Amino acid sequence: MSGAEAVRLVATRAACAEALEAIERAPQLAIDTEFMRVDTYYPRFCLLQIATPDGAWCIDPLADLDLPALGAWLAATRQPKLMHAARQDLEVLGPLVTGTPQPLVDTQIAAALLGLSDQIAYAAVVEQYCGVVIDKSQTRTDWSQRPLSAEQLRYAALDVIYLPPVWEAMANELETQGKMSWLEEECARLRNGRDDAVPAWQRVKGLTQLEGRALAVAAALAEWREDLARSADRPRNWILRDDLLLLLARRQPQRIAELAELQGLPPATVRRHGERLLAICSDPALSSPALPPRAPRLTPEGNRLLAECQQLVRERAAAAKVAPTLLAARRDLEQLFWGETPPRFASGWRAIVVGEELLALRGRHRREDLCQP
Repeated sequence: MSGAEAVRLVATRAACAEALEAIERAPQLAIDTEFMRVDTYYPRFCLLQIATPDGAWCIDPLADLDLPALGAWLAATRQPKLMHAARQDLEVLGPLVTGTPQPLVDTQIAAALLGLSDQIAYAAVVEQYCGVVIDKSQTRTDWSQRPLSAEQLRYAALDVIYLPPVWEAMANELETQGKMSWLEEECARLRNGRDDAVPAWQRVKGLTQLEGRALAVAAALAEWREDLARSADRPRNWILRDDLLLLLARRQPQRIAELAELQGLPPATVRRHGERLLAICSDPALSSPALPPRAPRLTPEGNRLLAECQQLVRERAAAAKVAPTLLAARRDLEQLFWGETPPRFASGWRAIVVGEELLALRGRHRREDLCQP
């Protein structure tokens, strides 16, 4: 790499000031992060890569830098922020940047709107639009170790230096196809779609199989586990695995001896948290959370209509040159049959492409003819 592809490590305040000057001059910013999430609840922020016309800046958040100043500037500036598969990076940047860096452009979403896979990897879009095969030899590197090698920095820089040319090509296609407003709508949805407020019980696999008091106990256990995982900065399942949480909810032990007899429950968990677990399991004031309605089984007529809707989505997706799953996934169509809330294709660009037709198809059938009681 040389010239516009120069890679600079930013690990001092003087270097950070220099980087900020270059960033302020840039017409747009390509952004990526490296982080570790092995033994922590929160992702450990290890590197921030920003590409400008002057090169790639690898900013070390583990060094003594004025990161709040950088974060405030990223939140305030109106330069376009180019990212690929931005959701996890936005989570990592959350403590640094107040709100979401915007205007935000996610090239993975742009790729789906141009007919590519809605999960396409950065390396694949770089190869398609730039003809470059990216070295992935550092995929499993430990980004928390210092010092970072030249190979690690080069690898990290590759994740941002090709975003501007990729976006330039994509933007031309989106403008030609009249889809730029579609991308803006999707990126706004991404900005507003953080799951910080998702109830803890919704993260437990298999919890919706429970009913009554068992469900109430499981929800309370999930809230307790979430609070403890946050405060200790440890993965949820290090505190209590999902399968053991469900087992506790079903058995609802009342004595330490009963806890100790539960297969798979570590003795250390019983020693540290046994009394609290028993208190939750015996709490008479617990109430069950309001679960989303379960998808009922479809009748033969419902299955026929589902197949008809899926075929319509494939046809309209092909005509619009977008990934079918971005337009409407199977769960969206099922929600159309039985859900009380409108599916995502009921508004915005999706409604124009296929949503209005799907709603019209659904309107010709009674719910009881589509779904089994």
